[in-house]
Amino acid sequence: MAAERPVTTMTTLTQTSRYSVMVAQPTAGQRDLLSVTRAITIPGDIDSVGEAFHWMLRDSGYRLAADAVLSEEAKAMLALPLPAVHRRFEPMPLQTVMGLMIGPAFHLIQDPVHRLIAFERCVDISSPNVTGGAQ
Repeated sequence: MAAERPVTTMTTLTQTSRYSVMVAQPTAGQRDLLSVTRAITIPGDIDSVGEAFHWMLRDSGYRLAADAVLSEEAKAMLALPLPAVHRRFEPMPLQTVMGLMIGPAFHLIQDPVHRLIAFERCVDISSPNVTGGAQ
């Protein structure tokens, strides 16, 4: 009589129908809330980058850090008008969309314990007075 092999990998599989099984584990978006892939269209009544962040984060479990902990530069960036090109994003991770919206001058700071989002100015960005090209 042949010895029965123990089924060790079946513990993570769930049968969903007669011939179908699925892996019983959380998705990447459930593990990391900001890695959720979404198509985003920001409504026309939202005017600033900060308002867009509040709108995007509303269902994510995260929120923007209080103004008291944000730098003056970060507050100024959030008060900027929302560019038309940042009103619609094809499906991509939420963290990527936020990185595109803040641009290369800031790093996104994530506090997973309190689920807060803040920003830190990049030190390697060139001076804002340098415009390039002929003057």
